[in-house]
Amino acid sequence: MVRNVIRQSLPSSVLKSFQRLKEAKDLQLHRPSHMGFWLRDHSSQQSNVKMLESRVVYQQAMLDWIKHAQDSTRGGGVPAYYDFSSGWSEAYPETTGYIITTCIEAGQRLKDPELQQRAQRMADWELEIQLPEGAWQGGVVTAPRMPSVFNTGQIIEGLASAYLAFGEEDYLKAAVKAGRWLVFQQDSDGAWRRHTYNNFPNTYSTRVSWSLIVVADLAGEPSLRRSAIGYLEWVKQWQHENDWFDHCTLELGDPPLTHTLGYTIEGLIECGVILNEERWFNMGRRAAEVLLRRFEIRGQLAGTYDHNWRGDFSFVCVTGCSQMSRIWSRLFELTDDARYLNAALKMNDYVLGLINLNSKCLAIRGGVKGSDPVWGPYMRFRIPSWAAKFTLDALFQEGDGLRRIKGHSRECDHSLRLS
Repeated sequence: MVRNVIRQSLPSSVLKSFQRLKEAKDLQLHRPSHMGFWLRDHSSQQSNVKMLESRVVYQQAMLDWIKHAQDSTRGGGVPAYYDFSSGWSEAYPETTGYIITTCIEAGQRLKDPELQQRAQRMADWELEIQLPEGAWQGGVVTAPRMPSVFNTGQIIEGLASAYLAFGEEDYLKAAVKAGRWLVFQQDSDGAWRRHTYNNFPNTYSTRVSWSLIVVADLAGEPSLRRSAIGYLEWVKQWQHENDWFDHCTLELGDPPLTHTLGYTIEGLIECGVILNEERWFNMGRRAAEVLLRRFEIRGQLAGTYDHNWRGDFSFVCVTGCSQMSRIWSRLFELTDDARYLNAALKMNDYVLGLINLNSKCLAIRGGVKGSDPVWGPYMRFRIPSWAAKFTLDALFQEGDGLRRIKGHSRECDHSLRLS
């Protein structure tokens, strides 16, 4: 009571000062590593962000960050994030799932057996925590063990990658069991309404369909493929004439993040490629084109976009930026349209320029923040593990695109010599 009376009698400027002091304490800004991060975002502008080192240095820093993240928690999973207030979270089954795929790919590309071993530890951990019905839980591993459709879909992607890399039948069996659970949860119109984030159907689970098709083909389970296609048919009705998707948000009533738009677009493109179906591919490509044009004009992507593709530029969703970069490089691979690769290169320059390579805090050095600036609304004052994953994916895809360009150049040079 007395405290409230005192608060009401203080000028608003004094109250704001107290609030800032409390926030500074909560965020542990007395720590040099935290203060340095906070000051950097206050002093820099998005247009002035620049890379300081080569791609290889940033790539290794992100991989080291993932290794440190895995070592910071029990079992074999990877934490959801590093939080300025509370430190490392508990291990997160969902994103550990698709981080498996990235670590396997990184291990193969870099000939790093440690990354392969870490990926196998992640996969073994996922087997240990699989729910009896075949699903995996939402949230971190210490949360109530409630099954989740989207999270399960991301984990079976990682298990499929682990099966292909290591040949362990248990990985494929677990993925098939999870796939059958997903089929059972699906409604007759193709949507998933039960066990969804915030309890409403969404269009960004195209990334679940992608995983289901991969597992269906590996295991010879046509019901999983039919389920995936049924969901894509449901999504089709929610794409507008301007290529916008309804139900693409995490919070009802909020505009979608570039993160969830990236999920939707990537899932459609990859499903179209595997199924050899242009309609799914084109649905994803058209939406990717809309964001490409906006990036070409403005030089950055907004944190969110509304149904008229109007963006909120008060922050950038860094994860979504890396997802779109990977998608654009992939579209270059599939179409040979160099605009896609050009945009991906510029986007990667921006994202890598945000990464701190010099912090003495291993939880910050090499990590990719959720929002730019770090106090933006998406993963506020957090460094999420999936941001590093998608940024690494973007670099791998970019590298493939650049090698493709060089290959074309060599072919042209050879044909000129022959003529």
